[in-house]
Amino acid sequence: MTLFVPLDDSTDIPNSPSFLQVSANPALKLQQTIATILKAKSIVVVCGAGISVKAGIPDFRSPEGLFQTLKRDNPKEVLASGKDLFDASVFHSENTTSLFYQMIARLSELSNAAEPTPFHNLLRALDERGKLLRVYSQNIDSLEQKSGLSFGVPPFQERRSKPRVPKSAPPENVASTSRLPTPPPEIPRCIPLHGTLQNVHCQICNQSFALSDHLEALEQGTPPACPECTAMEETRQLVGKRARGVGRLRPSVVLYNEAHKDGEGVGDVVRRDLLGLSNSKGKGRSAGADLLLVVGTSLRVQGTKRMVREFAKAVRARGGKDANASGSTRPSPSPGARSGTTEEEREPPIKTVYLNLDFPVPTREWEGVFDAWVQGDAQDFAEMLQAEIDKEVRAKQMADEKRRRKEQAKLSEGGPADGVQDQGGGKSNKKRKMSKETASKSKERPSAKRRKVVSAPRTKSTSTSSASVQKKIFLTVPPLSRSSLVPEVYITSERPLQSPITRLPLTPESTPPRPAPHTPHKSHSKKAKSKRVLKSLHTIPTHTPPSELTEDEDLTEDDVLPAFDTAALPSELAREGRYALRSSRSSSCSRG
Repeated sequence: MTLFVPLDDSTDIPNSPSFLQVSANPALKLQQTIATILKAKSIVVVCGAGISVKAGIPDFRSPEGLFQTLKRDNPKEVLASGKDLFDASVFHSENTTSLFYQMIARLSELSNAAEPTPFHNLLRALDERGKLLRVYSQNIDSLEQKSGLSFGVPPFQERRSKPRVPKSAPPENVASTSRLPTPPPEIPRCIPLHGTLQNVHCQICNQSFALSDHLEALEQGTPPACPECTAMEETRQLVGKRARGVGRLRPSVVLYNEAHKDGEGVGDVVRRDLLGLSNSKGKGRSAGADLLLVVGTSLRVQGTKRMVREFAKAVRARGGKDANASGSTRPSPSPGARSGTTEEEREPPIKTVYLNLDFPVPTREWEGVFDAWVQGDAQDFAEMLQAEIDKEVRAKQMADEKRRRKEQAKLSEGGPADGVQDQGGGKSNKKRKMSKETASKSKERPSAKRRKVVSAPRTKSTSTSSASVQKKIFLTVPPLSRSSLVPEVYITSERPLQSPITRLPLTPESTPPRPAPHTPHKSHSKKAKSKRVLKSLHTIPTHTPPSELTEDEDLTEDDVLPAFDTAALPSELAREGRYALRSSRSSSCSRG
């Protein structure tokens, strides 16, 4: 099925072809088709004479086309159609050859005076956006080059296999003067399929010359002589060699029933684009085409018809669909699809678009090739596409302007703009905020090998002899097992700052027994140390009344164990301490 998309809502639905699918909302389908073209990443365009009619150059097969006009202008000539002047047999008669040269001279004058149409400008806009892979033009007016596209056929580089070297042959000493391989030349954006009116070439030596240099002879209907052959003939006469003859120049346009002079180069470009091997450069330009747009051609030439079919299969295969024998691709219904889905939702994506006033005939040959037929003038459709492109450009400019004003407002407030460093080389506000959040997260997640130091909030000291601030330090010893209790020491008073630090010898009562001299394992050193601390604490005879431990919510009278006797220490080192136990599951391995 081919979706019928008229540019004018009042257009009657044509009876042919029979496989057209008519939508209940043509305006919506037109907008969807335009959006599909603008979203495509790599577009291949095949265009014909219909895109140049508005520039003043006639087409070929319309009632006012070139074929009918030539027949009316030459009633004395036996011309079944003006197509006879575009056949290779035109050179069989001097009369038809003269008519052919005169017609080429008039077309050359029209082409030189013509200006690119809106559709030519659309091609240039797509190329600037990096969405145009290639334009294959059947026209000979070269208006694509005037619009700004690179134009021409690259020279064909024949790929020859390297000579095989026998394994028994010794390696040759190759000099180190070898250079890197030369990259292939850039393929022009527009490829003329039927030649151009810019050049003429010799039928003998195949040398090309500018057509404008021989325009006067063409207007008279006289084939001009080849300058290269003329110079060679004069040289041969001077040295006494026999004459070979002088070739005649002919326009470098491809006629019916003759081979293309640069056919190998054109075929190589088509092959590379079909396989996605193109070396086209440009930002966002992909190698393989994902959309085919055929515009302004009736598709009567066999070579063009075959090329369009191959590109239609290629873009659908690149889109993830399998083409059947006729070239049509329709997705199979998913097993989980609901029966309530509308016909609009089940339509396949548009990959191939045909834009012309009439559908190509015979219609049966094109069933399943085109996903959508946009019926209307190519220039009107180009203006719609250009309007959408301009709208996107304005929206982008407005977004850039809004961002620029926002950055200027931040700079005027004294802070650096987003993504811009301040004058002192510091980070932006966004980066500073991220660094702070990262630091806070790292503090919340302590390392398992390190102990956390927790200090109580500072309060005013009750001591009259010192103005120092009282601190509350928590000391937690790692538990011996998960079920054991964790000893904690709370130091509630601080040593006077003015007192010198003195080291007192331990008394025999408080000296803990030293373990046997051995080197314990690293994993058991902390447990052994905690056992020694607990044993030394239990040897102190004095007790602290339980009433003094009610300040801490985590301690009870049943958890109180013997604590330090601060009276036995000098006043310079005397500090109040409390000792208790709590469960190891609720404790955090911290140290103060």
